[in-house]
Amino acid sequence: MSYDDDISTNYRQMSKCRLSLEPAIPSSLSAGKTSFASEETSSGATSTRISPSSEPSQERNELRQLAVALAAGGEVLSRFRGSTIENEEGKDRFNPPMPGMDCSVDRIANYVSCYGSAIRSKEEASEGFVRLINELHVVLPSDRWRGIETQSAIDVIRSYTYEDRNSDARIDIDFIGQLEMEGDYSYLIAIFGWAASEPRL
Repeated sequence: MSYDDDISTNYRQMSKCRLSLEPAIPSSLSAGKTSFASEETSSGATSTRISPSSEPSQERNELRQLAVALAAGGEVLSRFRGSTIENEEGKDRFNPPMPGMDCSVDRIANYVSCYGSAIRSKEEASEGFVRLINELHVVLPSDRWRGIETQSAIDVIRSYTYEDRNSDARIDIDFIGQLEMEGDYSYLIAIFGWAASEPRL
């Protein structure tokens, strides 16, 4: 079983819940002109404030199309299937490509997975994680999609989830740490998009 298949199983089985931001990660990070910050509420809990940039982004259109396809599910998502990926049964490349990410569509489980390149710098990877959260905040309609920081799976440093209120479609953004052979860590950002089982546009 591949890492992609293994983590997809973990996501389907685990119970998502809201967490405070981890103290090891700075509470405010800058990614271009976006910001992802935590603030204390009167009850002492940590809430998330996202300040999106007004500048256009190359990947926003692809992210918007991905969200629409996931919420619609079924036949709509199949339109984004590109060429078949060799040696990976049931998977096609996501088309159009997501800038800076390697994406595939699983024909069997009906989900999209995207992986960025491995990065040696934890800070740089964290900024990429923040940037993706902000980009999705810009493109997803706030009256349908809600975002929360969620419990991390194995090897995942931080996770953020956007859920569609009108369907069970979901987009997970993960900040992942990987131990290399030489004992050092590398980091990458991953997106998992789960299509609605009962689509509602």
